[in-house]
Amino acid sequence: MYIFFGWVLISSSGVKAQTRPLDFKNLQDSMTVQPKPVLLLLSTDWCVYCKMQKFQIRRNKKFQKNSAHFYYAEINAEAKEPLKFKGRTYRFLPNGKSSGVHELAVALGKHNGTLAYPTWVIMDKDLNILYRHSGVLAKQDLQLLTESLMKLNK
Repeated sequence: MYIFFGWVLISSSGVKAQTRPLDFKNLQDSMTVQPKPVLLLLSTDWCVYCKMQKFQIRRNKKFQKNSAHFYYAEINAEAKEPLKFKGRTYRFLPNGKSSGVHELAVALGKHNGTLAYPTWVIMDKDLNILYRHSGVLAKQDLQLLTESLMKLNK
């Protein structure tokens, strides 16, 4: 028996596999119920490489299978709505007439003084940043990340 609850597929055996990205707004609630490591993708709507990475994830059966061991979430780095993270509210920071960046994307993704898209962030069960990678991940590198996340969950 399978029941679909938005982003989680729950089987009668109790194994949970994530079928699509967790909305970042729900991440902390999910972590309260069941703490797991987090794989976060910072992206934008206009980033072709970001779209390519998302497509790669949707097609990757191993990623889907292994996602039961971690949360996969995405943040649109140009989102306008406020987001709460670790007790603080982060907001959109306009830097022009119709452009800007979300300060949470900057806080989580800025590496060596720059924020690039896509940026991958790994966080532990306490939402501490363990690793950042700016740029596209090859299929084998994505697999190494998911294997590392599985080890963190033990």
